[in-house]
Amino acid sequence: MKRTSIAIGISLALLGCSSGQKTLGDLSYQPKKEKEIVFENLTHQEVRKEYQELLSLFKDDELKEQIERRIADVYMIEGGNDQLKETVTQPKSYYAEAIKSYQNILKKYPNSPDNADVLYQLARAYDMEGEQDKALEMLTKLTRHHPNYKNNSEAHFRKADILYSKKEYRQAEHEYKITLAYNNPKLNLYANYMLGWSQYKQLKYENSLDAFVNVLNTLMQRVDSQGELSKAEKPLAEETLKSISLGLSKYGGAEYIEDIDGLSGKDYIWMVYNSLGQYFLDKERYEDSAQSFRAYVNRYNFTAKAPELHSHLISTYIKGGFPLQALQEKETYVGYYGIGSEYERNVGSINAGILSQLKIYINELAKHYHSEAQLAQKERQKLEKRGQPNSSMKSQLDKLTEVESKGFNQAAHFYSEYLRTFPTDKRVGEITYLRAEVLFQAGRYKEAVTDYENVAYQLKDKGSQKNGANAGYAAIISYDKHLDSLSESSQEHAQWKSKAVESMLRFASVYHTDNRSPSVLTNAAEYLFSLQQYERALEVAQQLINKTKKLDKNLKKTAYGIMAHSNFKLERYSEAEKNYVNQRQLVKKGSGEHKAISERLAVTIYKNSEVMVANDDKASAITELLKIVKLTPDSSVRVTAQYDASRLMLGAERWSEAINLLKELIQLFPKYEHANEFPRKLAFAYEQNKNWLLAAQEYEQLSKNDKDEEVKRNSLFLSASMYRKNKNYDTAIKLFRKYARTYEQPFDVRMEARFNLADLYEKTDEKSKQLFWLRRIIEGDAKGGNQRTERSRWLGAWANIKYGDYFAFEFKRKRLTLPLAKSLPRKNEAMRDAVQRYQQAADYGILEFVTMSSVKMAGLYQQLVKELKRAPVPSGLSTEEKSAYRGIIEEQAAPLMDTVVELHQGNINRAWEGEYDKWIEKSYQAMKELRPARYAKSEIEVSYGDEIW
Repeated sequence: MKRTSIAIGISLALLGCSSGQKTLGDLSYQPKKEKEIVFENLTHQEVRKEYQELLSLFKDDELKEQIERRIADVYMIEGGNDQLKETVTQPKSYYAEAIKSYQNILKKYPNSPDNADVLYQLARAYDMEGEQDKALEMLTKLTRHHPNYKNNSEAHFRKADILYSKKEYRQAEHEYKITLAYNNPKLNLYANYMLGWSQYKQLKYENSLDAFVNVLNTLMQRVDSQGELSKAEKPLAEETLKSISLGLSKYGGAEYIEDIDGLSGKDYIWMVYNSLGQYFLDKERYEDSAQSFRAYVNRYNFTAKAPELHSHLISTYIKGGFPLQALQEKETYVGYYGIGSEYERNVGSINAGILSQLKIYINELAKHYHSEAQLAQKERQKLEKRGQPNSSMKSQLDKLTEVESKGFNQAAHFYSEYLRTFPTDKRVGEITYLRAEVLFQAGRYKEAVTDYENVAYQLKDKGSQKNGANAGYAAIISYDKHLDSLSESSQEHAQWKSKAVESMLRFASVYHTDNRSPSVLTNAAEYLFSLQQYERALEVAQQLINKTKKLDKNLKKTAYGIMAHSNFKLERYSEAEKNYVNQRQLVKKGSGEHKAISERLAVTIYKNSEVMVANDDKASAITELLKIVKLTPDSSVRVTAQYDASRLMLGAERWSEAINLLKELIQLFPKYEHANEFPRKLAFAYEQNKNWLLAAQEYEQLSKNDKDEEVKRNSLFLSASMYRKNKNYDTAIKLFRKYARTYEQPFDVRMEARFNLADLYEKTDEKSKQLFWLRRIIEGDAKGGNQRTERSRWLGAWANIKYGDYFAFEFKRKRLTLPLAKSLPRKNEAMRDAVQRYQQAADYGILEFVTMSSVKMAGLYQQLVKELKRAPVPSGLSTEEKSAYRGIIEEQAAPLMDTVVELHQGNINRAWEGEYDKWIEKSYQAMKELRPARYAKSEIEVSYGDEIW
C-alpha cells in the first residue's frame, strides 16, 4: 500500500506541475488533488506503469475508474510536454493516447458522476489535436448533461470560441452571453471582448460597441486600482480601442461616442476619440479623422488632453495634403491654448509641449498672413497700373485690397502673439521688426513707429542689429504717413511733427555711416520726396546744389534726381527734363544707371508731349516725341514715341514724314506690341499721299500677312482700289474678283467689289464678264433681305441700266434690211430686252435711274422710228405702192412717237413736282424738238415798271 500511495502522490504532483492555461483557448482544468507525497522523479511511462500495476490490485470499480482517469491524465500531460518540446513543422498527434483513454473510461463507466471531468479533458484533448468539431461535441455533451459542473463557464467560453472560429457568430454570441452569466472573473473580460466581435460580425454595431466599452471600462478600473495594466492586459486594451474605432466607423463615427452610455462622463473618453481619429488616419480617410479629433476638441477644449488631440487634428490635415484646413486649425489652436486663453484659466498653466506647438504655429500663421498680404498687394498694384478700372476690375481690386488688409492685420496679430508668448525669445528683435512692417502696410503707422524705433534704438539682439538702420528709416516714413492722417492745424499734428524731426536727427546720428545719411539735407530731401512732399523736396535739393559749390558728385546726382522726380510728380515735365539731363551727365555712359536715367528722361519727354497734345499743340508734340528718338534712342519709350509721332503726322497730313518714320519702325521694331499697326499706317499714308502703286502693294501685303482677319479683308479691297486708281486694271480685277469670291460679308463691301468688277470689265471691253458681274450685282441686291441699303439698291438699278445699255448697243448694231419681216423682229427683240432692263432700273424708284431710264427708253423708241422711216423700200413697187408702203410705216411709227413723248413728259411732270436732274433737262430739250409749239417758246423780258403795270 505504501508503494501505491507513493504512485498516486507522484501522479498528482505531476499534474500540479503541468503547464496551466496560457491563452484564452486553453482550459484550466486541474484534477482533484489528493494528499501530496514527496517522491522521486519518474517518467510519464513509469508513472503510467505504476498506475497499471495498481489496477491489478483493486477490484473496486470506482477506484479503478479513478486510476484509469489518472492514466489518461498522464497521457494528457505527456502530450502537452511533448508538444512544447517539439520543433518539427510536420503535423503530429500528441494526444491520441489521452483521447483513447478518456473514450474508454466513458464507455466503461457511462454513468459515473465524474464523467464531467472526463468530457472536459476529452474536449481539451480534441482541441489540442485541432479537432474542433469533436471538441465542440464533447463540450456540448458536458454542458447539456452536467449543467452544474464547476468548469461550465470555461466550457461555454470554449464552445463560443470554436463557434466563432467556424463563423457561426449568432451561436457564438449566445455562448459568450452564457459564459458572462457565470460571472467568472477570469473569463468575463475576454468573454465581453469576444461577445463584441461576434456581434460586430453580425452587423450589430451598437451592441458590439457596448460590449467593447464594457471591456475598456473594466480595464480602466484596473488601472485606477492597480496603477497600471498587466502585460496581458495592455495589448487587450489597445485592441479594444481599435475594436471600438472599427465599430464607430460603421455606426456614426465620432458623433456617436457621446451616445454610448458606458462612456458618458469617463475621463478617459479622449482615448476613444483619439483611437478613432488614428483609425481613420491609417485608412487615409482624412476628413473623418479630422472630424474625430475635432469632435473631442470642440466638446472638451479645456481638458488636459485637448491640445494633444488638436495637434493630431492639425497633423491629419497636413498628412492629407490640406494646408489651408491645417492652417485654420493652427489658428484655432492658438486661440484655444495661447496665453490668456480660457484653457489657461481652466487648467492653470500652459505646459512645455503646448508652448512648443504654439511657437511653431504662431510663427507659421504670421508668415502665412504676411506672405498672403504681400502677394495680394503685388497683384493689386499691377492691376492698378492698367489704368482706369472697369466694373470687373474694380471688383477684383476690392477683393485684393480686402485680402491685403486682412493679411497684414492678421500677421500683426500673430507677431504680437509671438512676442506676448515668448517675451525673452532670441527672435524678439526680428519679430518686432516684422510686426512693424505689417503694421505699416496695414496703415497702422502710429503703432509701427513704436516698433521701428524699438528695433532701431532700444533692442540690442541680433535681429535688431541686422534691421536697425532700415527700422530707423522706416520710422521716419511712418511718422510722415501718420502726419498725413492728421489735421495740420491740430495740436496733435504739431506734436507728431516734432517727434518726426527728432527721429530724423536721431537716425542721422546713430546711423551716420549709412548710405542714406551722407548729409542731413540730402536725406531730408529724399524723405520728403518719398512722402510726396515734392515742393519741399525741390526746395531742399535746390538749396543743396546752390549753396554747396564742391558738392560730392554722388550727392549732386542724387539732388538732381530728386528735383527731376519731384518736377515729374508735379507735372512740370520741361523742368524735369532739364534735371534728368543734368543728372545723366554725372554718370558713365553705357552704365546701368545711365540707362535708367535715360529711361526716366524718355518717359518725362513723352509725358510732356501728352500735355502738348492735350493743349492741341500737336506740332510741338511731334518735335518733343522726335526728341526721344534723338536723346534716348535705346529707351523702351522710343518706339512708342516714334509711333505716336507718325500718327500725329498722319493727322497733320504730313504724309512723307510719316512714311519715313513708319518705314524705320517696320525695319527696327518688328516685335513691338503694336508692330502690326506699322504697315497698316504706312499703307494709309501711301494712299493719302496718292502713291497709288505703293499703297496698293502695301495693302496687298496686309491682305496676305496681317493677323487680323478683318484687316486682311479690308486690305484686299483697298489694294484692289489702289491698283485701279493706278490704272493697273488687270491686277485690280484679279484682287476684286478674289475679294468677291472669298468674302460674303459684309454685304455692302461685297456689292462694291462686284460693282468695281463690272465697271472694270467695261473699261477693258470684256462684255461677257461685265454682264456676269452685272447679274451678280442685281442678284445680290435682290437676295440681300434686311441687309439691303440705299447703296445696294442704287447698284442694282445701275447694273440694270448697264445691262440695258448692252442691249441698246445690240439694238443699234442691228440694221433694218429687206425683208423687214426678218430684220425688224431681231431689232425689236434687242430693244425689248433693253427696255425691260431700263424699266427694272426705274422700278427701284431712285430718281436718277427713273429719269435716266425714261430718257434712254425714249431714245430707243425714237431711234426705231427714225430707222423705220429710213428703211429701204422693197424693189419692184409702183409709185403709188411705194407711197402706200411709206404710209403704213408712218402709221406704225406714230404710236412709238407717242410713247417717246409720254416718257419725256413723265420726266417733265417730275420737274413740276419739284424734282430735277440732268435727265429731266434732257427731256426738256427733247420736247423742244418734239413739241416746239409748247416747249420752244422764247421768254419775253419786261422791265420792272412793266411788271408793276
